[in-house]
Amino acid sequence: MKQVLTKVMSAAASAVMAVAGLSGLAPFVQNVNAAYYTPRLMVTGSEVSKDRVNAGDEFDLTVHFYNESEDTHLYNIKLAFTSNDNELYPVEGTNVYYVDSVEDEEGFDITVKMAARGDLDPKPYTLNVSYEFEDKEKMYYQDSSEIVIPVYQTPALSVSDMKLTKNEIEVNNKTSFSMKLNNTGKTGIYNVAVAIDGDMINSVDTVVGNLDKGNNTTVDLSLKGTNANSGDFNVNVTYEDADGKSYELSKTMNLSVIEPAPVELAAEDAPQFNMVYVIAIVAAVVVIIVVVNIIRKVRDKKYA
Repeated sequence: MKQVLTKVMSAAASAVMAVAGLSGLAPFVQNVNAAYYTPRLMVTGSEVSKDRVNAGDEFDLTVHFYNESEDTHLYNIKLAFTSNDNELYPVEGTNVYYVDSVEDEEGFDITVKMAARGDLDPKPYTLNVSYEFEDKEKMYYQDSSEIVIPVYQTPALSVSDMKLTKNEIEVNNKTSFSMKLNNTGKTGIYNVAVAIDGDMINSVDTVVGNLDKGNNTTVDLSLKGTNANSGDFNVNVTYEDADGKSYELSKTMNLSVIEPAPVELAAEDAPQFNMVYVIAIVAAVVVIIVVVNIIRKVRDKKYA
């Protein structure tokens, strides 16, 4: 009996295999690759519209997205751009953008007008890009990427209390110049130097060095008059930020340089009279007086 049942079952199995082969269907006993790949949306790159983003700047951020799925279209794509404490934020009032669909192995770009908060310290900041989407089966997915954007602070240097001890000097004389340099920005200032030149003075310069944020320093220089002239001389201040980018600040100040006054002759340099001539003149005057008196007396006797 067992042998009959075994033969019947074997025949039935052979018949099923034959029917499956004739119908073009793979027999259920074959191994089927049922692995399923999750659709992936990727950020492949980004760029900003400026060479460098300073705190307080607005800029265009373009982000490149790519559907790396080989056979799955993505639909109803929602993109959101966020950062900690709104360090980087969209200018247009919304941080959410929508894309209807993207085909498999294709990409698209999103350009967002962004701004960097004005009080940021100079360093790189992270912008988080999150995205949600569906596949053709209405399955829901979400993922995110990070974009790093360096933010810089423009150094702010101001000049105050420009003074001269004398606003008018003679050629070859000197006056003292002083001024105060103030770091009014949110970052350090480096390699500060001051140079002064003009048509009426000698050129002078000095190296101040570095100036931390919130600090100030006083510069004192001696100016010597070289040419008689009246007008402005130039005060040029150069400095750098933390990345070595150079900046310049220029001011002017008025000074008069005049010719020296004529030198009075000293007593010892005055012309000396010959005493012999003086005595001779005095004697001649005395003789003249005596002669005049004698003539007068003779005349008086004659008419007495």
